[in-house]
Parts: sequence; C-alpha cells; structure tokens
Amino acid sequence: MEYEFLKYPSSVKALAEEIKRVTADYSARRLGNDDFKNIFLWYANYCGDKLFQGQDYNPTIKAIIGKRRIKLIDMVLDGYQITLFKGVK
Repeated sequence: MEYEFLKYPSSVKALAEEIKRVTADYSARRLGNDDFKNIFLWYANYCGDKLFQGQDYNPTIKAIIGKRRIKLIDMVLDGYQITLFKGVK
C-alpha cells in the first residue's frame, strides 16, 4: 500500500510533523494497525538518525509530538533494536 506520508523527511522537524499526521490518521481510523506499524518501522530503519538520539528519541521529536504520541510509538516499536552500522552483517 502506498502512503500519503513523506518517506524521507529532510529534517527532524519535518519528521515530527509527519509523525503527527500519521498518528492523527491512525486515531481517526484512516490507517490500520499493520500500516501504522509499518510506517514507524520504516522511519526507525531509514530515518533513525532523525528519530533517535542514542538510546532515546531525539529531544526535538519528543518536544514537538508530545508524551502521548511517544507512548504510542513506544508500543509500536516495542522490541525494535537500533542498528548502529547499516549494511554491516
């Protein structure tokens, strides 16, 4: 399924705005559970440098999206492990 969301946001603030759009669509039931999870796994895998800082979320992301959205993302990414070296096996 093709989504209406940016796959590669250019900045941390742009990613935060996309996260707000995704969670709003999920809350309004325009997005199913599997699609919601897939979008966040995509962001974690391909935009991890913007989404994470160390072992936590980027402070800018946390400030823009708020605690409730962070809790929702925590549930979706439960068990996700941040990869330090992409492409290294």
